Amino acid sequence: MLFQSGYLTIKEVFFDGTMTEYTLGFPNLGVSAPFTNSLLDIFASPEQKSQLQTNIYLALRSGDMEQFKTALHALFAAIQYHNYTNNDIARYEGFYASVIFAWLSSTGIQLIVEDCTNRGRIDMSVEMADTIYLLEFKVDRPEEKALVQIKVKDYSEKYKIKNKKIMLIGIGFSSEEKNITELVWEET
Repeated sequence: MLFQSGYLTIKEVFFDGTMTEYTLGFPNLGVSAPFTNSLLDIFASPEQKSQLQTNIYLALRSGDMEQFKTALHALFAAIQYHNYTNNDIARYEGFYASVIFAWLSSTGIQLIVEDCTNRGRIDMSVEMADTIYLLEFKVDRPEEKALVQIKVKDYSEKYKIKNKKIMLIGIGFSSEEKNITELVWEET
């Protein structure tokens, strides 16, 4: 319905000979910002929303990973428990990625979700003026470390030509705690 009404557009088409896959995206910031802000209203009060957005944006702008970790942890702590009642949404990586996507995109930061490379897909890429952040998410899988995947698949190779600092970020979530259990980073 969002596609038919023009709120989403086709960004990429992939055909493997048997199946067609479409990647949808927002046509512009004028559509993206109000849409993601309306999603944020579900997760936090207006005061919390404003402060969390500011903290997350400032952390990325300054490259302060400890502040970023604290801000994301506060973000998930602010989600009301009844959003998890009678469903198992907390078990899915897409839930956590969607929440982070909504918060980051509401600040106007340039990002790509499921960013394709020749070796796989980066869960999320965030490009700032002088730094590119590559984020990988894992839920309830301590044996699969997110940061290790980014390094093994050399996701940063795609961005090295931009001559910006590249920060690899692995984020682990717990469906039981409904929050971040691990956030590790490494600069390339």
